[in-house]
Amino acid sequence: MTQAETAPARQGSNKLLNTIFTAAWIAILLGLLVQIGVFSAKIGAGAKLPLIQLMVDIANGVTWSVIVCGGVAIGIVAAKSVPQLMGLLGLICAPVAFAAAKGTQRGVAWMAGQPMDQINALTYQIATVKALEYAALGFVLGMVIRTPRSTLTNHTLIGLGFGVLFAALIVWLNMQSMANGAPLPPPRLWATVVNEFIFPIGCSLVIFAVAKLSDQASARERIVAGS
Repeated sequence: MTQAETAPARQGSNKLLNTIFTAAWIAILLGLLVQIGVFSAKIGAGAKLPLIQLMVDIANGVTWSVIVCGGVAIGIVAAKSVPQLMGLLGLICAPVAFAAAKGTQRGVAWMAGQPMDQINALTYQIATVKALEYAALGFVLGMVIRTPRSTLTNHTLIGLGFGVLFAALIVWLNMQSMANGAPLPPPRLWATVVNEFIFPIGCSLVIFAVAKLSDQASARERIVAGS
């Protein structure tokens, strides 16, 4: 194979690697910001938490964000934004990310001497809901991305819609899990609302940003090739 023949393959590989790197660091930032918000919501609702709990929450949020948002974002380049494949990536990445995030969270909590979340029926219910949520989100974003409808406003509205719907559903599941119809403790309620409402919006914006950066990189490659 000549150098001219291998150049497109190298460019495609470099583009995918750049997309993975970009999606990862933006998703890490998203995870950090959301978990700071979750920690603040718990404190604002009256919980008395040690600062180490913030590290436990960050470990959970960053792991989740990188695997889910990063996984779907990779589909922008690898899958050429095919809606069905981006939806499949969301369906696969969400339960994997949920399990990894829970494992990371429990590991950090154990090392820090903090109480670990229990694995119960609610855990599996939420994992199932999240798989459906991010499969649908990936599919919808796959239909919009790289079309005239792919704007910052539309991506925000898509994430907002998913955030409202699935935050309400997951709060309801948490309420149903309480023994004897007891109310959900305010710190847990507001932490769940903040987490489940903001993440779909953030993930939608991560994918928007990665798509725009990927398109800019493609444009530069065409200019260089033309010169």
